[in-house]
Amino acid sequence: MVKRKLKGYVLPSLYLLTVITVFLGVNYLVKFFNNDYSNYVFATKTLNKDSVSVVSTEGEKDTIIKPFLEDRAAISKNYYDMNDDAETQQKSLIYYEKTYMENTGVLYSADETFDVVAVLDGTIKDVKSDDILGNVVEIEHSSNLITVYYSLGEISVKKGDRITQGETIATSSSNKLENEKENCLLFEVYHKGNLIDPENFYTMNPNEL
Repeated sequence: MVKRKLKGYVLPSLYLLTVITVFLGVNYLVKFFNNDYSNYVFATKTLNKDSVSVVSTEGEKDTIIKPFLEDRAAISKNYYDMNDDAETQQKSLIYYEKTYMENTGVLYSADETFDVVAVLDGTIKDVKSDDILGNVVEIEHSSNLITVYYSLGEISVKKGDRITQGETIATSSSNKLENEKENCLLFEVYHKGNLIDPENFYTMNPNEL
């Protein structure tokens, strides 16, 4: 067997070729990762510049409206307040079957039928009927705030419906209280489980309730 001897320039050439290949490979990887990182930083800056807050403001209102839009509805009986004088308290009593009862809300009445609307955004908590006060709708506006609408006629919502401020929930109707008109609405407000005067409620900041 004849042994061949490599020429003197072969090994140095192979070594040099290997070094060049490794250098080019490392250089390519460095450029690749540097470019990818640069693009990532640019994208982050772009998003930060053009981004918009995604905090929802749905449900936030600056004012509270009354539960009707027509001006022809007026107060028939005020809310009974223990701190009022005797004369005012007497005018806030409801009379039914020879019995006087403290008014737990504000009783509105009108000569003609009027639409009853939601005072704030909320969810219909319940729809039911009361033997004395007629059809009833309860709206939950938050964990601290519930409004109740009595003496309703035709109801246009159902339990679980999500409604917005000013949306019609029913029409006015009658109740069995004496000396009341055929078109009435008894409106109650519960804040943290306690009844409050609706007339004071309209002046409050809804975002603080």
